[in-house]
Amino acid sequence: MDNIISIIEKAYSDEILKASISSPFKKSNVYFKINISAIEIKGERALQFSRYFENKVTHVNTFSKDEAMEEIKLILSEGYKQWDIYTQKEGFKLIMNKKYNFKRLPLDLKGKSYEVQSHNKEKNYIMQEGRPLPMLIELGIMNKEGYILKDKQKKFRQLNKFLEIIKDTADKIPEGAEILDFGCGKSYLTFALYYYLNVVCEKNVKITGLDLKKDVIEFCNGLAQKCGYSGLKFIWGDIMDYESPKKAHMLITLHACDTATDYALAYGVKSGIEVILSVPCCQHELFNQVSNESLNVVLKHGILKERFSAILTDGLRGALLEAMGYKVNIMEFIESAHTPKNIMIKAVKTKGIKKEEKLSEYLSAAEQFQVKPKLFELLEEYL
Repeated sequence: MDNIISIIEKAYSDEILKASISSPFKKSNVYFKINISAIEIKGERALQFSRYFENKVTHVNTFSKDEAMEEIKLILSEGYKQWDIYTQKEGFKLIMNKKYNFKRLPLDLKGKSYEVQSHNKEKNYIMQEGRPLPMLIELGIMNKEGYILKDKQKKFRQLNKFLEIIKDTADKIPEGAEILDFGCGKSYLTFALYYYLNVVCEKNVKITGLDLKKDVIEFCNGLAQKCGYSGLKFIWGDIMDYESPKKAHMLITLHACDTATDYALAYGVKSGIEVILSVPCCQHELFNQVSNESLNVVLKHGILKERFSAILTDGLRGALLEAMGYKVNIMEFIESAHTPKNIMIKAVKTKGIKKEEKLSEYLSAAEQFQVKPKLFELLEEYL
């Protein structure tokens, strides 16, 4: 038994691509065959164990060596005489003899090629791989042939997820709209947004990116010019001091740290901006304020208090935006496996919101946890 486990552990290290386990020697064994396949789920490699019995099949996915070896040991205990295993390096067969020992024999691959199969649902992405886009090539996401670089697959999915969210609110963005991006950074999403609204939707929008890093602003302006994006410009400045020469229709603020998010949201509300998309970051403000005796079992632990404070911060931000007449949806922006900063606040100005009722909900929650967030301070005179 130890010998075959060591052989399979070695095969796991060589990356098992496919295996077929057959010929059960126990009559009581309900599975007549077990297959192992290397698959990809949300960008993560896994081994899928498929057990066949009668006209049915069951599946178990494992994401670590320990999980996989537990399944292997279970199969060994069930008893099968033949294992055909293919790895990245070789193919071999394990045959059980009359003494219940396994003999290892090479397998002729005969031109067979096994690949890791993707088990993600096929996406009809707005930006398609295989279609070269100058901005993605210059940003180092895509090569000149239009294929996504291996280490940029997650970023490519993030950009498309963002555009799917924009697609849902595109009808709120009129032709020729002014859009602001506060804390734009290197502007992956800003360029993707400009491409979608101007090239795909033909809305002829103007986008202004704002950031405090002068070298980033210089890079982004150069790239916008290189791509021929005449309606896209980047300026150096602080969210708290910015005044737009024209009324904006959409505000984007991604990963603005702590209360910088509040200043951006307050700007959007005061300016009457129709659509606000915000991905908050580093919500530290309420950590030293929050208090609730009934939740002391949570709040007495620093790490739990930090996480709870972040959730409370974004919940109260959403409630305040509702009190200002916005329909709010707080959603997962990108899978948490990629980044813990994965919450997006989507706020769309909507008629018929019961503002007084929403304000009452906010005030009740703020009193319960004994907090006064910066966003309330910035909007108090408008409530």
